Amino acid sequence: MNRQLWTVGGAALLGLALLGSGISQAQESTPPAQGDVRKDTQDIRQDRKDIRQDKRDLRKDRQDRRQDRRELREDRREGASKAELAKDRADLRKDNKDIRQDRKDLHKDRKDLHADKKERRHDRRETQGK
Repeated sequence: MNRQLWTVGGAALLGLALLGSGISQAQESTPPAQGDVRKDTQDIRQDRKDIRQDKRDLRKDRQDRRQDRRELREDRREGASKAELAKDRADLRKDNKDIRQDRKDLHKDRKDLHADKKERRHDRRETQGK
C-alpha cells in the first residue's frame, strides 16, 4: 500500500477545521457596503455642523450674559428698584442655564463625532480588506 502523510499547521489547519464544521470564512464577516462608509461620512459632516452651531450658540449666550452683567452693575450704581434688579438677576440665571446646556450639547456632539469617525475607520478597513 502506498500511503502519503500530510502535515498541516497554522492557517491551513484552521481552514480545514472550518470546512469540516460547515462554516466558510466568507460567511464569518461580510465587508460593509460602500454606502455604510458614505453614511458614516455624512454623519461626521452633520456632527461637525452641529458642533459649529453649538459653538455659535455658546458664544451668543456668553455675550448675553456679559450684557446682563453690565446692566445689573449699571442698575446697582444708579440705585434701581428691587424689581429691576431681580429681573436682571433672573436674566443672568437664564443665561447661565443656557450656557450649561450649550456646553452639554457641544460635549455630546463631540462624542458623537468621535464615535462616527471610529465607525467610519472600521468600515473603511473592512471594505479594503485589512
